[in-house]
Amino acid sequence: MIYYHFGSKLNLYLEVLQDMFRALGTRTRAIADGPGSAESRIDAWVITIVEEATARPWFPPIMLRELASGAAHIDGATFGLMNAVYLAVRDIIVQGQEEGAFRDADPLLTYLTILPSILIFFARQRVVAAHRKNTQGLAAGAPREAGQFVEHIQQAARAILRRHS
Repeated sequence: MIYYHFGSKLNLYLEVLQDMFRALGTRTRAIADGPGSAESRIDAWVITIVEEATARPWFPPIMLRELASGAAHIDGATFGLMNAVYLAVRDIIVQGQEEGAFRDADPLLTYLTILPSILIFFARQRVVAAHRKNTQGLAAGAPREAGQFVEHIQQAARAILRRHS
């Protein structure tokens, strides 16, 4: 059935990735174009990425593998959908800069600081859960609550972007 509907396993794989990026791109674009301060929209962007990673637990490890392999399985259409997530946060950052709320931070570098942290957090949670008996007694080994992580990343993003007096 895979070959009938998708033609190949690679095409199925790409469809799974594209579905994720379509959903994420739509949600993040709505945040970028929506109401609120740039700071509140950065917070909402972080929440959205975390919610999508929570809803699709397979996604962070796949993305990390793809990035580590040079994105060997990702085609131009998938890159375009991935880029929509970046463009949304870029627009939020630029608007915050234009409003004077954010300093002159590079949007791409800011994106590359925030997004990988989220991917690694979820990949680590899976590792800790799978090897729980090997990490007991180690404070660093304990899983962290997603809400605690979201708040931490939001604070970090605001600190990166905050205009200093």
